[in-house]
Amino acid sequence: MAKDVLEKVFIAWGGSQRLAALVGQKISALGFDPIVGGGSPTELFIGTQVFSQIRSCTRAVILVNGEGMEASPGFGLNDNLMFEWGYITGTYSPNKLHVFLIDTSVKDLPSDLGGSWATEVSTAELDVEEIADVIVAAFQKDATRHVELDKLKIMHMWEDIKRYLDTHDTSPQCSDIELAQYLIHTAEVCDYYMEEEYAEALLNKAHPTSSILSFAILLLKANIRLALETNGLATSLPFDSFTELRAVFETKFDFSYQDEEFDLWMRYFTTRRLSLLYRLVSLNDDFAEDERKALLESALSFLKEAGAILDEISSRISSDSAYVNLYRGYVERDKFRVFVAFGMQEEASTSNAAALVAKEAFYLTYKEKYPHDTYMIRQLAQEYYRSLAERMEFITDVTEKLVIRKTLMSFLSKLDKDSGRQHAVLQELRKMLG
Repeated sequence: MAKDVLEKVFIAWGGSQRLAALVGQKISALGFDPIVGGGSPTELFIGTQVFSQIRSCTRAVILVNGEGMEASPGFGLNDNLMFEWGYITGTYSPNKLHVFLIDTSVKDLPSDLGGSWATEVSTAELDVEEIADVIVAAFQKDATRHVELDKLKIMHMWEDIKRYLDTHDTSPQCSDIELAQYLIHTAEVCDYYMEEEYAEALLNKAHPTSSILSFAILLLKANIRLALETNGLATSLPFDSFTELRAVFETKFDFSYQDEEFDLWMRYFTTRRLSLLYRLVSLNDDFAEDERKALLESALSFLKEAGAILDEISSRISSDSAYVNLYRGYVERDKFRVFVAFGMQEEASTSNAAALVAKEAFYLTYKEKYPHDTYMIRQLAQEYYRSLAERMEFITDVTEKLVIRKTLMSFLSKLDKDSGRQHAVLQELRKMLG
C-alpha cells in the first residue's frame, strides 16, 4: 500500500543544510512528503531537476538563516535560494508558502522581498533540534488550517478540474485533499456534461499517494458506473452491479482528522448514492411487491439520513447554505419519487414542493453568479422546470396550473429554438457529407 501522504513539500534553504534535513524528517513524521532542495553558496546553477522537484510539490518551506546559526554571507540568501524563492512564488499560491527567517527579520530582506509574509525565529539558547521543532510546529499549524472553498466556483471550474486531474501525478496544481474535494463537488457537473467516459479515463490514470484522494477516486468511479449502467439514473440497475456498488458506498471511512467539513460532504455523497442504488434496483421486474417495498423503504431511510447530513452542513457551515440547495433538491425529488411509488400522495406533494423551492433557489443563485455559463444554467433550469412540471399533479387551482403550463411552454419554446439552430447546422453537415 502506498504511503499516505498529506502533501508534497519542497524545502528551500540557505545557510544550514542540517536544519533543512531535520525539518524534512519532522514534517515527514506528520504525514507530509518532503523534498530538501537547495545547495551550498558555491553551487550557482540550479538544474532542471530542482525545477521538476518544485513542480512536483504543492507547498514549500523556505529557511533563511541570519547571523546566529551556520550563517552564510547575505543572511543565507545565496543565489540558489533567491532563484528558488522566486520560482516558488510564481508556482504556488501565497497560502502554500511558509517562510522562516532565522535570527533575522523581514526588514533585513532585500526590498523586492520586503512584502513577504514570514515567521521570525530566534535561536537564542536553542539547539538545532529545538529550532527545527519550533519551525515544524508553526508549519503544521498553518499547513493543516482549514481552507474555505467556494463550491459554486468549483462547479464552474469543470475544465480546470479535468486538467488538475490529468496533471496531478507530474505537476500537481493542488494538494490531494483539495483535488478530492474538487472531484466530489463536481460529480454532478460531470453528469451534466455527459463526460463520464472521459472522466473515468482520467481517474484510471491517476496514482494518488493519499487515502483521501484514493477514496474520492474510488467513489467517483463507482458513481460513473452507476450513471452509465442506468442511462443517467433513468433505468433499472442490474442486481449484480447493485451488490458491487453497494460494497463501495458502504465502505467505512473517517477523514474528520483532516477536514471535518469535507468528511461531512463525503458522508452525504455516499449516503445519497446508497439511496439511489436501492431505488434503481427496485425498478427491476423480477421482484415481488413486498421485496420492492423493502428496497424502497431502504432508499427512503438513506434519503432521510442524507437530508439530516445536509441540515448539519447548513448549521455548521454558513457559507454553504446556498450551495446545499443543489443537493437538497436532489434528495427531496428522490423522496418524491419514492412516495409516488408507495402511493403516498400527501408526502409526495410535500417533497415535490421542497424540491421545487431548493432547485429554484440554487438555479437563481448560480445564474446570478455565473450569468455567462449558459450550459450549466440550462442544465439547472431543466432540473427546476422538471420539478415544476411534476408540481402540476398536486395543484387544483386552475389559474395557478395555467400559469405553470404557460411557463413550461415558454421554456420549452426557447429550448426548441436553440436545438433547432443546432439541428440546422447538423443537417448542413450531413448534406455536405452526402
